Amino acid sequence: MNTATPIITEEMFMAYEEVRASGITNMFDLPVVCHHSRLSREEVLAIMKNYRALTEKYPNVRVP
Repeated sequence: MNTATPIITEEMFMAYEEVRASGITNMFDLPVVCHHSRLSREEVLAIMKNYRALTEKYPNVRVP
């Protein structure tokens, strides 16, 4: 079993943020978030867990 935290790229974070900003789903509905962002469950969970750090790492990505 691989327990390593996935590396989240700027493009991956942007995909997550686009889904969040769209309001299309509750962000805790992981299957829907994964479908629309084309991210894996592990990647979405890593973004959720490290959201603040990612907003600091990629300050131009966050969509209001």
